[in-house]
Amino acid sequence: MSAYIIFNYKITDRSRIDELTRQSQAIDKRYGAELIVGSPVRALEGDTFSHMVILGFKNFEAAQRYYYSDEHKELSVLRNEITEGWVSIVPGDAETQALVDSGYFEKKC
Repeated sequence: MSAYIIFNYKITDRSRIDELTRQSQAIDKRYGAELIVGSPVRALEGDTFSHMVILGFKNFEAAQRYYYSDEHKELSVLRNEITEGWVSIVPGDAETQALVDSGYFEKKC
């Protein structure tokens, strides 16, 4: 089982991006997040922001624990000050049907 948190963003204040990276790495380690992707991106179809980070987790619950943690909420304040974009939690294939059946995807955040 697995799950991912995807950050797709453009950097609006490059002078603080190292601060975001440093703080993110400490929180990632604490919650068992694995950096899968951390890269500039180029759209082949449709629109995208210029950068993407994908964090992997052992399961959907672990990804939610990370995202909704107090530490990550504080980090989100900084991220939203210096980037513009979106964040999504995506279940691995093995967990998708159970989440669909639970109504998770119909719920508003």
